[in-house]
Amino acid sequence: MDIVFIVLGSIYVLYILIMVPLQYSYISSMKELEKTTGKSHNEIYEDMSFENEQLHYHLQGSIFNLPSNLIASVVYKFRHHKK
Repeated sequence: MDIVFIVLGSIYVLYILIMVPLQYSYISSMKELEKTTGKSHNEIYEDMSFENEQLHYHLQGSIFNLPSNLIASVVYKFRHHKK
């Protein structure tokens, strides 16, 4: 039974490591879209099509993506820190 938890935990850690670059690129593109359009995050979300809203929700709102989203957010803030 312990081996099952180790395998499942290893798969989840691998999933997090794979998702961090994807989350980072998504955060970067959303921030760039905010800069170019001059709209807030909520305004951009309201203007999205239904399909894009669903993609955004599943990428940002899933509990399984929370650790990778947090890591990517910290990395983004660290790299784009204004002095």
